[in-house]
Amino acid sequence: MHPVNCPQWEYSHYPNAKEILNHETQSILIDLRKGYLDTAKSSTDSRVVHRLLFSQLTPPEHDYFAGHYRGEDFLCLKECRVGVGGDMRVGYHPRIIIEKMDQFGEAISLGIKKLDIIHQPSEAQLSPIDKLLNTVAFACEVFVEMLTVHPYANGNGHAARFILWSILGRYGYWPVHFPIEPRPPHPWYVDCINKYRNGNKQPLEAYILQCIIG
Repeated sequence: MHPVNCPQWEYSHYPNAKEILNHETQSILIDLRKGYLDTAKSSTDSRVVHRLLFSQLTPPEHDYFAGHYRGEDFLCLKECRVGVGGDMRVGYHPRIIIEKMDQFGEAISLGIKKLDIIHQPSEAQLSPIDKLLNTVAFACEVFVEMLTVHPYANGNGHAARFILWSILGRYGYWPVHFPIEPRPPHPWYVDCINKYRNGNKQPLEAYILQCIIG
């Protein structure tokens, strides 16, 4: 059972939260574009980035909320459950998060290796547009799965958007209109995610393509 004295974590209620998140996001994206952040490692495990984003926005004595998954061995994470908008598919049980994220990280790593192959200069079987479409399709799949698992107590959207940036940026596809902070416009953003979960991938993939093209 989740301890009753665990605080509700809503980072947006903290003083200067927007300013802090904007500053940290810009710093992270600069590091990402300059190659200081390993795109493969930070895509398969986003905890370092999550900690960078939210370490100044956690409840007192609960700094471990930033950079750790639900289900990890911390008092208020071990049994921490989350949900979004009544969608029962979102928010895996904390007891399976660690195993799920290990498996998810392996799947991301494998997908990146496959993309690395098709993006080699010597690879001529696929056209540039097909390479782009394959990359966007994979990035969207990872993005939605991350949001579905919801491994963190909060800040899952930021982490998922960072991973999408990291995968796309690895191949030079830097989004123009897809911010990590603030969240992209609602309800279009949420609608695309829900349609993807329901089997219609085209709206989200088209949206991300448009964000890259500008």
